[in-house]
Amino acid sequence: MDGDDEEMSSCSDDGDRQAQLHLLQQTLDTARLALHHQDYQTAFTQYLMVVNIAPDLKPYVKDDFSLSVKLWVDVLESQGKGEEALHSYRQALHVFPDCEGVLNNMGAYLFRHGYTDEAASYFVQALQLAPGHRSARENLQSVCTALVERWHFRMLNDRNRNMAFHQAIQRAVLQGHDTVLDIGAGTGLLSMFAVQSGARSVHACEMSRTMYQLASQVLAANQMHNSVQLHHVKSTDMSVPVHIPERVSLVVTETVDAGLLGEHILPTLRHAWEHLLLPPTSALEHPESMRYGRVIPGGATVHACIVECPDVRRNHTVLQTTSCGVELSGLHITSHTAVHTEPSDQMSPEGEPYSSEVLSRVRGGFSCLTKPCQMFQFDFNNPQTFSPESLEHLQVFHLPVKHPGVLDAIVMWFDLHLDEETHLSTSPEQDTCWEQAVFPVHRQHLTGSHCLARELQVTEGDTVVVSATCRGDCIRMWVSEVQHNKDSGQFHSTAVTTHKQLKELSDKHEDSGMVVSATCDSAPVVEAVATPASLHKSSKDISTSSTTEHSVSPQTVFLQQTEICILNDSRFNDAFYAAVKKCLSSNTGGVSSNVVDLTDFCTGDNMEMEGASTACEGRVNSGIAVLDITQGMSMVGLCAAKLGARKIRYSGQSSSSGKLVEALARRNGVPDGVVELGPSCLEPGGSGALWDVVVTDLVEPSGVLRQQVLEDLALARAYSMRPEGSILPCAAAVYGVCVESEVLLRENRVLGSEQTLGLKVADYMNIFQATTHLDINLSTLPHKPLTEPFHIFNFKLEEETQENTLPSYLEQSRTFVVQASDSGTISAVPFWFEIWVDSSNRLSTRDDNCHWRQAAVVLDKPVAVEKGQQICLEASCQNSTISIVVK
Repeated sequence: MDGDDEEMSSCSDDGDRQAQLHLLQQTLDTARLALHHQDYQTAFTQYLMVVNIAPDLKPYVKDDFSLSVKLWVDVLESQGKGEEALHSYRQALHVFPDCEGVLNNMGAYLFRHGYTDEAASYFVQALQLAPGHRSARENLQSVCTALVERWHFRMLNDRNRNMAFHQAIQRAVLQGHDTVLDIGAGTGLLSMFAVQSGARSVHACEMSRTMYQLASQVLAANQMHNSVQLHHVKSTDMSVPVHIPERVSLVVTETVDAGLLGEHILPTLRHAWEHLLLPPTSALEHPESMRYGRVIPGGATVHACIVECPDVRRNHTVLQTTSCGVELSGLHITSHTAVHTEPSDQMSPEGEPYSSEVLSRVRGGFSCLTKPCQMFQFDFNNPQTFSPESLEHLQVFHLPVKHPGVLDAIVMWFDLHLDEETHLSTSPEQDTCWEQAVFPVHRQHLTGSHCLARELQVTEGDTVVVSATCRGDCIRMWVSEVQHNKDSGQFHSTAVTTHKQLKELSDKHEDSGMVVSATCDSAPVVEAVATPASLHKSSKDISTSSTTEHSVSPQTVFLQQTEICILNDSRFNDAFYAAVKKCLSSNTGGVSSNVVDLTDFCTGDNMEMEGASTACEGRVNSGIAVLDITQGMSMVGLCAAKLGARKIRYSGQSSSSGKLVEALARRNGVPDGVVELGPSCLEPGGSGALWDVVVTDLVEPSGVLRQQVLEDLALARAYSMRPEGSILPCAAAVYGVCVESEVLLRENRVLGSEQTLGLKVADYMNIFQATTHLDINLSTLPHKPLTEPFHIFNFKLEEETQENTLPSYLEQSRTFVVQASDSGTISAVPFWFEIWVDSSNRLSTRDDNCHWRQAAVVLDKPVAVEKGQQICLEASCQNSTISIVVK
């Protein structure tokens, strides 16, 4: 009987397996058929069942599974069902967590919806599973700069900075501060310093999901994951005993930026002193006999001076009265940066209190017009000195001018006092990982029309009055007056504090740790006064009236810095003005006459022009229709409208630039209805309009091709333009040079464990390195050229193609050889563009006076070369992205 039962049981098991296999085959067939017939919901649910009941089939169905998930989510997204789309991705990852395709697509979905931090973590997971996954790599590149700014790499590569923190932490632990909390842990470097120094317990908190995961990996790689308790939480949400068992004796943090307080270090430390740290020495009667709390860094001293800097000037204020033939008179066009003097005024996220620059590398350089002045001093170990109430005062500094020049900006830096023995400086004279904070001068802040009439020129003996405040836990500075020594034999000044009063103020505030007096060789006069409401105009007050005391122009308009720089690029605007005028003056009604001879480009950068229009420029063809697909402020469409075009459409304007376009059209007498804002409708079946001229910004100010610009132009030529229409610009070429530059390497990846004092950080941080480094200035970048400049690609944007044939410029690849002109190690290949607006007007993005900067492809592995050696390079252009590899 037993034998019969076993045989029957075996038959039953075989039957069950056969039934399961049959069901599995049916499910798989249904999934494949549904995918083929574009029934993506059925394909999605059936593939979910397949990988759930037969995990062994995952490698075989992975691609189709990933595709079905993506296509079904695309359907949900198009229907506005965001929650269902996200739930579908989560379902897929629950049954197939190691599918790199789904991880990558989940990251792309999150990135599209603004969840940059979360998106990056999915791209990283996909690359960890499949390092060669090209789409995941490109997607991670897209979020790298936004998520992990280049200063993170500079900071980790700053060995002096790392040693200073290590020494200060070691001294503190040896002095008994052996329970540690690392706030804003980042990679966990400071936490590991505390462990190495012998701390009894170390806790760390990091609010970024991506950095939290990165720190977890770094701690494990250094065998410290059991020594550091890492919390994925914001420090101000921590408490005792929920997150840490007791108050700690030492907080270490580097939540500082170029403007010192921009990363919210003050509210962070207030919360830490109130809830997480032992009491400070100032709160104890006998601190020598009791344990007390301490912070590293212990404090900071803020310095500033007035500078002349042409690059800052052209980035923050439009200096032209006309641009591309469009009248700008009656407008004061400026940036949001540092325009608001009160935290409550700063309504727009664009209104940053300052910008930041590596001043030693700005184009055209800078010169100090005054001597450095001490503005503020902070004692982070005495919380009473940085309470909100103690920071309410407005301080006024009178800085004597030592050198004549144009008053362009206040530049700020600081000394960071880690402890009594260790200090770090962010001065522009130091080789440091930090940038300097820049407060551009805004004329509406100035008192008195006499300051405005002088166009901000100052001479030796003048005095610049600087107002400064820390209200809202953010340093703000602005020039409120310029006192000219020669106006009437004496200063035109506000009330000036005497030296006696100055000393009284200093003595009064000495105990609080707040320095009211300034320390300069010439002892500038300083006032500490309550803030008058009249000194803090809101953005509404600033921008609407020509009768207010502080206003230079009838109307103040705010634009992005890059847009302002474009408006100041006279050569760029003149070239487009000439090209548009030629198009509108042509007897052929918009027929392209831009023939640029791009043959033999590889031999050099001398490019012959042919076919320049001979049409009479005095004749305007009013039948021309112009589509301007520039992303951001553009004067070209308005130029065409002013010259007589019948219809202009702008399709890439932001809200602020769109309003300015409409206002300028009215001011320049453009008839109503000629200029419109709307979609480009480049795809098949779009608006149906056919354009005579299409204008675009081929290259972004950062130095790379605008995203999808080549595809946009191909679509425009195929579906939205008249057969003989013109594209402006009509052609371009890419040039490059091989260089040795440690700066580019330092800003793009962690250069091994030596920089981080032997700790393993590089392999984990470098997954966030960006292949293409944006916004470089070759004229100021420390580098050594190892080749002569060489040609890489041509883009003939008016190329004639056969029906159903794509333009050749959409996808290009090329292998070529150049000769080393010097010996060294190739670390990067910077590149730039020569642009033909039309056959008669050529621009270069390498020109120091233009609004463009350059970009560079940074090599994964630097290549050593000898002078005279042949160097093989492979270059490709796909999806408007240029890649270069040194073989």
